[in-house]
Amino acid sequence: MIYPSLGLCLAISSLSIQSVCNQNIASNIIKKSTRVSIIMLSCLKITLLSSSLVSIFILFSFPIYKYIYNDSFIYYPLLLCIPLLFFSNTSGVMKGYLEANNEFNIYYLSNVIESIVKMALTITLLIILKNHSINLQVLMVFLSLTLSEFSSCIYLSFKIKKRGRPRWIKTNSFEINILKQAIPLTLSSLIQTVSSYITPFLLFFVCQKNGISYLESSTYYTLVVSYAIPLLTHGEFGVLSIARLAFPSITKKANTNEEKELLNILFFIAIPVTIVCFSICEYQGDTFLYLMYGHTLGGEIVKKLAFVYLIIYFDPLLAYILQAHKKEKEILIITIIKELITILAIYLLVNNIGVTGYIYGLAIGSLSKTIISLIISLKLTKFKLKYFSFILLSLLSLAYIYFAQKYSSIILFFTTASIYSLLALLIFYFFYSNTLKHHFDMMHT
Repeated sequence: MIYPSLGLCLAISSLSIQSVCNQNIASNIIKKSTRVSIIMLSCLKITLLSSSLVSIFILFSFPIYKYIYNDSFIYYPLLLCIPLLFFSNTSGVMKGYLEANNEFNIYYLSNVIESIVKMALTITLLIILKNHSINLQVLMVFLSLTLSEFSSCIYLSFKIKKRGRPRWIKTNSFEINILKQAIPLTLSSLIQTVSSYITPFLLFFVCQKNGISYLESSTYYTLVVSYAIPLLTHGEFGVLSIARLAFPSITKKANTNEEKELLNILFFIAIPVTIVCFSICEYQGDTFLYLMYGHTLGGEIVKKLAFVYLIIYFDPLLAYILQAHKKEKEILIITIIKELITILAIYLLVNNIGVTGYIYGLAIGSLSKTIISLIISLKLTKFKLKYFSFILLSLLSLAYIYFAQKYSSIILFFTTASIYSLLALLIFYFFYSNTLKHHFDMMHT
């Protein structure tokens, strides 16, 4: 209950400022329409104001949490997270600046520092307080979360400050341009967060209506969100990393022939990542669930959703393409359509086939988002596929899936996956090495 509440506060207060800052600075590198300092300060002013407003709401939200959850404890970890909002959103502006300038080494090192501090503090404090109440231990976990974000913010500030002392200057109302992009993206995140609140209650309501016990429905929900989906979404993180690295370049090359070449490269790289992740879920799901959790509960759910996620994995790349072209309103509309379809599908399917209708409802909603995003992205970029290279990759992928399905041994699986990845890399090198070299030269320039 605390994490969704924190997620909601972060979604509202951040105003998607990292992506907006990234897009504007990357675009400005080509257009040179304003100063980078104006963009950064505009983003910083907006996010500090939104963080302050959300913090004030948290301070006065005690009666709300006591009424909704009938438990006042949730309020106290959220209080500890008020500084987290400021640290996280300030870091977002700095990370957006670094991403736009293709300086991902500093960005990712800040994430490593944050993770190390978070783990070290959490483990240390929980060992020290192992004999104290669970409430105090939970408070320490959230304190560690805040302090780890602070460490990342300090590191980023130090690295950026070395480039020159920032000055507080007039931004000539550039904030309005930032808000025009930030508000639709924030509303999109907010709608997804609210939907994540609604769908479990909808599941429990429809199940109770059909005589399915709360224990059965809540157990199934836990298997989906706590066991199956964390394994399934690991492929999306792979494509997300690819898309995040390429986002500044997509922005700079928007509406040019070079953009089509770059998209060919990105989709070609993303396909082997998604295929390997799909094969892990479909054919080695039980093995990985056991390695992660010590049991195979949720294995059947993973197998049922694996093929759907093979398509959903491309969502981050499609979202960044739309954002690079400043189609934030379209992203919002797609999100609204997706969540409405998801809620309607869950209601109808759970009502007709029971608890399994929940995962099929989620799948239908997510697929609708991917398909709509793909159609708009292809139309927007006038993308032209290099058919021969993708046909070769498709044949190789089909051969890999055949062997991954045939051999259940984990050693043979990894061997086959390694061979597949190597052959895909060779095909990529043959077709795209010159284009990629030219792209890196342009990035360096």
